[in-house]
Amino acid sequence: MADAEIPSGKNVRDSQADGSARTRAREEPAGEPEILFHASAIWTGDATGSGELRFGESALAIPFSGAAALGGAGEAANPEELLLGATAACFINTWAIFIRKLQIDYGEPAIRATGTLGKDPAGGYRMTGIVIHAQVPESLLAADRPKIEKSLALAEKYCIISKVARAAVPVKVEIEPV
Repeated sequence: MADAEIPSGKNVRDSQADGSARTRAREEPAGEPEILFHASAIWTGDATGSGELRFGESALAIPFSGAAALGGAGEAANPEELLLGATAACFINTWAIFIRKLQIDYGEPAIRATGTLGKDPAGGYRMTGIVIHAQVPESLLAADRPKIEKSLALAEKYCIISKVARAAVPVKVEIEPV
């Protein structure tokens, strides 16, 4: 990639992952301020180096590096796994809310998320799909499948991060009996 093709950060606009032709103005209900979150990243070395993420006001720091399969060091979580991790964390948190609201007796819900990378026609790679596998005990499915399905549908509807991901890639939720 030539230097002229590398984005400079000038004229930065909102993402147009939804295919819109122009940036849409953000509308917020009167009297309700937006909630702001922060993350920062530092990097040491070249493409095989590593970095560290820091979040908000906490002292939490997460090391990361490029995926070995993509030529990175593979020594820590990679950005693709962090995307899946954010999706999984949001989804299970949202699902737990609806498990409680629907009075489902499932004290330690579990999920796993898988993501698939494919070649991007514009060059490089892109995430082509995410699957959230809701791990549900077979006995609970047998006793209360309609409520489980409803809780998952509500989590899918309200999970903030999976909604963002869904704007760019297909996101599926599947029940995985355990």
